[in-house]
Amino acid sequence: MDAETFLFWVLLATCLMHWLTVFLLVRRVRSTEKPLVWNLLGAAVGLLSIQKTYGVSIQYLELNPPPLNFVSTGLGFAVAGLLLGGIVRLSPFLFLLQRNKELLAVIEERNVIILHFHERIARALQKIQIAMEVGRPTNCIIEQVAEMSEMHQMFLEDLKAGVLLGNRFEVALKTLVEDLSREASFPIMVHVDSSCEDHMSHEQGAELLRIVREAVRNSVQYSHAKKGQVSAKMTATDTVIEVADNGKGFEVDLVRAQGHGLGNMVNRAKKIGARLKIHSQPSKGTSVFIEVPLNESPSDDSHSESTLHSSSNATQNVHVG
Repeated sequence: MDAETFLFWVLLATCLMHWLTVFLLVRRVRSTEKPLVWNLLGAAVGLLSIQKTYGVSIQYLELNPPPLNFVSTGLGFAVAGLLLGGIVRLSPFLFLLQRNKELLAVIEERNVIILHFHERIARALQKIQIAMEVGRPTNCIIEQVAEMSEMHQMFLEDLKAGVLLGNRFEVALKTLVEDLSREASFPIMVHVDSSCEDHMSHEQGAELLRIVREAVRNSVQYSHAKKGQVSAKMTATDTVIEVADNGKGFEVDLVRAQGHGLGNMVNRAKKIGARLKIHSQPSKGTSVFIEVPLNESPSDDSHSESTLHSSSNATQNVHVG
């Protein structure tokens, strides 16, 4: 290999390293607190990439290309290596910053939940105190104490299950899936449209978290998948939650007969007026869809029936609604 050919391959490697740096910049740093800074850096590296690509094209297409200079080609390669190495080393730090931001949101959400619970307990105790002061019958006071005890028990169960919901459904959903993914042998990605929480009641959000928990636990325990995904998005008429994996799938009729929490998911969907659809085919994975209408009351009688049928491609579906 002569010197000119060697320099050409160095120039080509420089070009590829620049484009890889641009790819990492776009993928990793656009979600940071200072996107303008990273956009400017990405634009600068992008111009370098275009310049090097132009230089490679001249050497490859021209019949009599200008000779390559060893110093400029070597410096270009060194700059590309430094940029790429810097971005690779910086990416975990940027991810850590984003993760810290998410954890702060979780802590803030938990504080809101605890504050609301304390307020409910305080109101319940105040009602009991007033009842005792005015001489209400003992059985009335006992009923109020039992109601407070039930409220406390429900809070503890939700806390243990990881389905506590404060003011932000997005934070609660991501936290729930992250907790459940610790039990999984495969990664579970989460994508949430932040506008979803603007179109659902607190009751709907709480029940959706319980349905998602049941669906993800089934996927973790039975699917033998390599990857999973939980997403929440808006359509023109519904809020749609999807829990999907690429596992072994199942026959819905058989699983429904055996349990696996499918009945609980159906009942919870009915409670908030949602439609539950389960698409599964052996060796083709499973997708659970929960569709919550935007303009319908959760108590709408039109969602009181459940039907089970098969599609023409042998995918099994469960529909609630």
